[in-house]
Amino acid sequence: MIICSCNVLSDKQLREAADEMRADPNGKVPTPGAVFRHLDCRPRCGSCFPSVIDIIHEKSSERNEQTDARSVQKKRTASRSTGEGQ
Repeated sequence: MIICSCNVLSDKQLREAADEMRADPNGKVPTPGAVFRHLDCRPRCGSCFPSVIDIIHEKSSERNEQTDARSVQKKRTASRSTGEGQ
């Protein structure tokens, strides 16, 4: 999903950049500005910063839990539409 419309940055790009920065032993703390610079961008209007902050600081375990919850929901929806489990 596009988070920064000024630079057309997705949540995936922002997460990957923050993860790369954390993995680098000499890397910087992944602040919104540092993540933008890592992606060779500059913040423009700044309206995306609250979302950017949430995305770059969410823990990988939280992401896995969210992904698992979405997978379960999709399976439930699919089984209801096909009539399985009834």
